[in-house]
This record gives sequence, structure tokens and C-alpha cells, in this order.
Amino acid sequence: MVSDEQIRNVIGVDVGGTKTLAARVVLPVSESSAMQPEVQDRELVGSSSHEQAVLSQIEIAAAALIDRSDQQVDAIGVGLAGFIGRDGIARSAPNAAGLIGLDVGAALSARFGVPVAIDNDANCVAVAAQSLFGTRTGSILAITLGTGIGGGIVLDGDLYRGANGFAGEPGHMVINPAGPECPCGQRGCWERYASGSGLGWLGRTAAAAGLADVVLARAGSVEGIDGEIITELMQEGDTGASRIFAEFAGYVALGLANLILLLDPEVIVIGGGLAAVGDELTALVQQDLVDRFPAASRDRTVKILSAPLGPEAGALGAALLASELLAGSGS
Repeated sequence: MVSDEQIRNVIGVDVGGTKTLAARVVLPVSESSAMQPEVQDRELVGSSSHEQAVLSQIEIAAAALIDRSDQQVDAIGVGLAGFIGRDGIARSAPNAAGLIGLDVGAALSARFGVPVAIDNDANCVAVAAQSLFGTRTGSILAITLGTGIGGGIVLDGDLYRGANGFAGEPGHMVINPAGPECPCGQRGCWERYASGSGLGWLGRTAAAAGLADVVLARAGSVEGIDGEIITELMQEGDTGASRIFAEFAGYVALGLANLILLLDPEVIVIGGGLAAVGDELTALVQQDLVDRFPAASRDRTVKILSAPLGPEAGALGAALLASELLAGSGS
């Protein structure tokens, strides 16, 4: 039995493009403890790119968990999409402009009176994966597929942040200079093809060409087609949706091939909103890498997995970073 003095009660928040998930997590104080992090409560609210709405949604979710907890909350961790500097402030957020320049950590610390850790959402997924895989896995690439694409990199057991804290933003690698315009200002970014919004774009393109009649009928219009409709129909066995999803998986594999050649990771973890279809996606991506990119697949030695804990991985990782903040302060 672990006493209250041996545990930390922390909240992790994963701010996505369409929803914010908060989780209350109990973790051991000592790194040598055999106790595993345990999610004890969850709160889900809608998301917005507006500055005050983002703060409000984080506060609402955290306050709900605090009110329901019978123990004092020691710290809060938040994962945000975008280029997050080492000071925890977003310098760029193509899919959430309201975050730019916003000191979320200071605002939350003033509101709740506890230390707050802020990091990139994909970094949080990488931290969660590292915690669950253990020290046996020294290099991990975490890719979050949601409204956009994020990346978190663990090299030789440590989270790699880069000189300014911006490392791991592969969604804005250009894979087709003549491709669709991206909110970041470039054209043909990887996330225009291989994110949840990219899946919707591929579906709309196919429907407009008369290649996805069932998808079009389900959506009611070309403009109404999104990634969720395509994944639903793919799981129901629709041929057109399955073809679109396979094309999408090919674009995911294309970007991963480049990253494998650059980083040589042991494990690639796919998380984010598309984690719900992770098994179908990882199987297609793994096969695509073997068939089309043999140099990158390296005879299947790179493991491609769905994120541990699925959609909760980001919130768990944020909680782990909050616990590290406490450990660094001696609390």
C-alpha cells in the first residue's frame, strides 16, 4: 500500500484542435518505485482557437477534476499544439492562433496556486510512451495525427527539444511544393495530406472526382466530408472510403520514411485524434514502408505502434512533465 506521502496527485491536460482532455494522474514520488502512473479521473470539454476560450476550457477541465479529487492537486501539466518555446509560450500555432504569445502556465498557476508545466502536445505523447516502454527503449518518435501533425523525439533516453524548444514539428515538412496551401503559409506540407484534416481533404478530392459516392451520400455534400466520416465508412467496409484511407496511410508512410532515415528510431508511436483507428492505420503504414520505402523500413526493425493509452497519452505525458517539474524543485 502506497501512502499519500509517497505519491503525487497531478493533472495533465491535452489541448487538441476540437477538444480538450484533462486527466488526474497519481504518480510515485520516487523514480525507483514499482508503482505505475494511474489515471484516476478524466474531464473532456470542447476546444477553441480563441485565446480566452483556450484558457477557459483548460480551467474548466482542471477545476472539475480538482473538485472531484479527495487529495490536494500538486501540479498541472499542459500539452499545447504549436511551436512551444523553452519558456512554455507558443511562438507559432498554425491551427490555434489564439495560443501565440499566451503565457498559459502563468495564468493557470495564478488561478490554481500550483506549479504548471507547459510543453508541445506531441512531446507529451513521447514522454508517456517513454514512461510505459521503460529505459529499454532509448529512441522514440511520437507522431500525433489530429487537426495537424505534431512530433515528439526521444533520443538516447532524453526528450530532444532543439536549440529553441521547437524540435519535432514534422507536419510542416514540405512534401509537395505544388500542393494545397497550409495555414502556416507554405504549400504541400505533410499535414495537409496526412493529418485528420488532410484525410478529409483527400476524401473531398475523391468525391469531387466521382470516386467516393457512398462517402458523399453519408456527408450530404462534398464540403461536409471530413476524416471522421471516412474512418467510419472504412471500418464499415466501404470500398471508396477504404481506398481513400489507404491513400492517406501512404502519405503518412511517406513522411515517416523521411523521419526514419533522419532519426533512426527504435519505435514510432502514432497518437492524436486518429489513435482511435490506430491498429488499421499502423498496419497499412508498416506495409507501405516495406513495399515502397525499403531503405526506410530497414526490414521491419522499426516498430510502428498505436500510442499507449490511445487518446489519453497526451494528458498522461503532460502529467508526467508536471511531476518532473515538482521533482526538479525538490517538492
